[in-house]
This record gives sequence, structure tokens and C-alpha cells, in this order.
Amino acid sequence: MHLRNCVAFLFLCCELEPLAASSPYLLLGPMIGHTTSTNARIWIRASEPARWSVQIGTNEDLSRARAIPGQRLTTNTAGAGEVLIEGLQPKTQYYYAVFLNGKPAMSRPYPSFTTAPPEGTDTRVRFAFTSCVGDHGYNAAAGYADMASRTNFDLFLILGDNHYANTNDLEIQRRYYTDQRQQAGWRDLTARIPTYAIWDDHDFGPDNSDGTMKGKEVSLRAFKEHWANPYYGETNNPGIYSRFSRGNVDFFLTDGRYHRWRNKDTNVLHKSMLGPVQLQWLKRELLLSTAPVKILVSGSEFQSNGTEDSWASFKRERDELLEYLQNAEISGVLLISGDRHYTGAYQVKTNWIEVTAGPIGSANATGKNVSEMFLNFSTNKSKFYCVYDIDTRVRPPAVTLEVYAAGQGLVHRRVFTWDEVNGKTKIKTLVAPAKKEPEKPKENAKESETTSVN
Repeated sequence: MHLRNCVAFLFLCCELEPLAASSPYLLLGPMIGHTTSTNARIWIRASEPARWSVQIGTNEDLSRARAIPGQRLTTNTAGAGEVLIEGLQPKTQYYYAVFLNGKPAMSRPYPSFTTAPPEGTDTRVRFAFTSCVGDHGYNAAAGYADMASRTNFDLFLILGDNHYANTNDLEIQRRYYTDQRQQAGWRDLTARIPTYAIWDDHDFGPDNSDGTMKGKEVSLRAFKEHWANPYYGETNNPGIYSRFSRGNVDFFLTDGRYHRWRNKDTNVLHKSMLGPVQLQWLKRELLLSTAPVKILVSGSEFQSNGTEDSWASFKRERDELLEYLQNAEISGVLLISGDRHYTGAYQVKTNWIEVTAGPIGSANATGKNVSEMFLNFSTNKSKFYCVYDIDTRVRPPAVTLEVYAAGQGLVHRRVFTWDEVNGKTKIKTLVAPAKKEPEKPKENAKESETTSVN
């Protein structure tokens, strides 16, 4: 009897239809990328290959929304992809939802974002920036949650060390991106705020990695898979640099790794961080810009007393760029950077304001006061991000810096005069620690030494 039952059960199992494949779900995202006055990029990553689309409209319940199909998500990009949504109206709030294989992958309430004002028009722009997320996703969780709870800004720029894979292995980089982007605060923040990124050493390759790294094109592939920036380098010069505008404020995202010479190359006449093609692109784009305020974004610090892994190792090229700004009378340039695991501000060569922001998740570092520094938050072991408030509706433009600590809120606010922005007024620097005087030899030291020898 038992044998017949077993045979019947096996026969029944053979007759059953195979189990249906699991339905794809939204593994990461959605993330709002580059957004203009008339279009926006939306990035996602699905759990497996799928067809996908975005429904978007101005009604909260997506009634009368239109559907925008994206390219099929495949294993070639680990299920990641972006869609360009065109035909939007300036300064308008849009709600949206992602569909996978024709089925909703999100539920209400749907996230929303706001398009930019018309390019070239005077406006007020508030943008947040930070760097250095930490080895694990949970390191930056509190920082992202703090930012997501405020979102009193229009854009979010992350300035490198966006993960700490410390390798250019594609699968490992994908895992680290996944770990970072599964944090609730990140998903909430980037689903609503247009997000841009550059890289630094740890998300490009190993610590202090540079353009001599073999397989750097793999890192570029991983970066392009996970961000929705305006564009990536130029046709004749790969990389991640680009330019975009928000109203009457221009942003210049630089690539300080792909074409970078070794930091320790001291006998190279034309040693470069950006490479000659990118440097010429940057000069040209800065000269063409008619925006009264220009944001120059770098993973490495410009300040004169930086670490070996900063512009301090490339002062010839840095000075060439800064002198070009002076000679071409390009005004209103603000420098922002990351990498240092603390938040500080400098007046570089008494002419350009630089703000270094972070860390949002990494372990904090202590930075000593140096000659160009006028702000130093390195003794506060909080997680930091900054917000620049730029208003070009007034003349001269109003420029205000805000420093936020996760869990504490606004910890510093400073209004800069236009003369300070353009280096016509020197900013009072912090008191640098006094240099220790070499110890004077004791009077009997020589005698003691002689006695011991004898």
C-alpha cells in the first residue's frame, strides 16, 4: 500500500506544471539623476532581467500619467538601467512609479521630484554635498536618514569614496554599491532629490589609485552602471567628467582618477591629475560659462597643505588652472571637495573659497589648522554634510554655507561677501598650531657623551 502511494505521488509530481519563475522586484532605486527644466533621468536596478517602464504625471495618484518605457534590464548590467524622461515643464512637481514586466514595483505614496527652473535664469539653488561613505552601508545610514528627513535642498552631490570596494573587480564593486544603496535613508533621499556623483580612490580602485591602474575601464563601467549623470567624459577621452546647469548656477564635475599620474612622480615636468584633454575641456567650459556662480567639483582638495593624495602633489597643474581663472577674469568660482574624513574650509591662495565636506559614514579624521583654513570641524566626530545656498536673483549673488551634523542639525552657517568669493577680501584664518622649537641640548650633554664614549 505504501509503495503504491509513493508511485502515485511521483506520477502526480511529474504531471504538475513547473513552478513559475519568480517575479522581478526593485532591488535598488529608484534614483533621480540629472534633471533639467524639461527632462529627468531615473535609475533603477531590478533583481533579475525584466522589461520596465516609468509612469509619471503631476497628480499624486498618477491619474492621467504617461508611461515611458526603458531599455530592457539585462544581466550585462546586473539588472541596472536608466530612462530619460523628456517633455517636462520647468519648476514642476512630478510623481512617478516604476513598473517591471508590466506590473507595479512600487506602492503609494509615490515619490516625486521637481524639475529645474529654465537654464540661464536667475534663481535660488540649494545643493547638498558630502563624501566618504564608510566600509559598510550601515556606516552612512544615520547620515542619509538625516538628509532625507530635511531635503531642504534641490540637488545632492556625492564627491567620491561612494563605496570602499578598494578594487576594480566588477562584481565586487556591484556588491558594494548594493550594500550602500539598500539603506532606507539613501533610497528615500535619492528617490526625490536629483543626485550626481564623481569618484575618488576607494570607489575607483585601491587606496590612492590612479590612471596607471590596469583595468580602469572596468571601474568606469561600474560607475556608469550605477549613476545617471549628464554624460561621461568626451568621445576622444573617457572618464566621468561633465558639466550641467541649475538655473543660473553652473556645475563642473571633474575626474581626478582616470587620467591621474602617480602622486609620487616627482621628476615629471607635465605631471597631471586631470590629463591634458580634460584640463583643456575644463578651461574651455569655464570660459564659456555665463553663470555668475560656478561650482568646481573635485574629489581631491585644492588647498596648499593637503595630503600627498591631493592637489598638493599636482601644484603645477593646480596653479596653471587657478592662474587661468585669474587671467581670463572668470569670477564667482567656488571649490568643493571631499576625501579628508572631516569638514573644513579654506581660502586657497587667498583667492578661492574651498569647502571640504564629510564624512557621511567613514571614520572621522583629525585635521590640524593650516595656513589657508578658516573652518575646521575635525574635532567633532559626527557625520557631516554641507549645503550651499546660492541666490542669483540679487546682485551680486548671495552665497551662504551651511554645515550639518547628523542627529544635531545645523551646526554652522556663514554668509560670504562677494568680495570674499572672488578673493578681494581676505578671510581671517584659524590659528595654526605653533611650530615646536627644537630642544636645546643640555649643557652637560656633550660632556656626558664624551664620558660615555671614553
